[in-house]
Amino acid sequence: MMRVLVTGPSGFIGAHCLRRLLSEDCEIDAINRGGQGETNVRETNARVTWHAGDLREAAEAVALVANIRPTHLLHCAWVATPGVYGHSPENADWLQSSAALVFAFGAHGGARFVGVGSSAEYDPGVMSCIEDETPIRPATIYGKCKAAFWLAAPAAAPHHGFSAAWGRVFLPYGPGDPDQRLVPTVLASLRAGRPVLTTHGAQQRDFIYALDAADLLVRLLSSEEPGAFNVGTGHATTIRSVVEYLASRCGHSELLQFGAIKPPAGEPPVLVADMTKVHDRLGWIAATNVFAGLDRVLAT
Repeated sequence: MMRVLVTGPSGFIGAHCLRRLLSEDCEIDAINRGGQGETNVRETNARVTWHAGDLREAAEAVALVANIRPTHLLHCAWVATPGVYGHSPENADWLQSSAALVFAFGAHGGARFVGVGSSAEYDPGVMSCIEDETPIRPATIYGKCKAAFWLAAPAAAPHHGFSAAWGRVFLPYGPGDPDQRLVPTVLASLRAGRPVLTTHGAQQRDFIYALDAADLLVRLLSSEEPGAFNVGTGHATTIRSVVEYLASRCGHSELLQFGAIKPPAGEPPVLVADMTKVHDRLGWIAATNVFAGLDRVLAT
């Protein structure tokens, strides 16, 4: 039986991955700083063995793997605080400790590693991002450290005899989305009757429902396919259309003020995943289109 270690199980994507793993026939270990899951989710806590630790410390990461000896490792943990993570020096800590984690995983008999990467690793143009073709030229410390870690993991894999895959997540949204991110921020203003100040909104993005992202990451974990894979839908949606849809459903379109703020310097006009590799290798297609996903968010 698979023994899966999940890091970052309390984070936005990690929590959905943990819930998705409950439908698999496997033993599940999870680590966070508190050593416990959501107190109101009894099924999760009954199925999962929780461990307390700070994975930013390489020694703790190594000791954890030596103790658990997982066959499968799903590494979701990383600094992800909105407005902070992009240029946080903490990224360097995660790079160092994550490298130690994956090498220890291999040294203790691990069979399959999947790490959660980011579309921020790409140098986007006006075309969809294609794994192994689109240049990796990240603009942020976050993206650079993620990309550097993915160089280390495949180096460890053949040395220790495990397979490794990397899921570059595009624009996730859904239950548990941090308050400072796009969809929760817009909804909070609309529901409070406050003006919604936005950029022009013409930026094209690949919005993926968080439960779909988790499903693909767990699918990767259960496969033996090596390499980097995009975690997206393959469909471009403008930020403007997402904001307009939310406002229309809330009955407050008059609150929208497009162009009231300038886009961040260097923000790419297009950031969309090419999903051909995922379709061909894994037979996976995102189950939820963006507006159906937004309806689910609105219903919560």
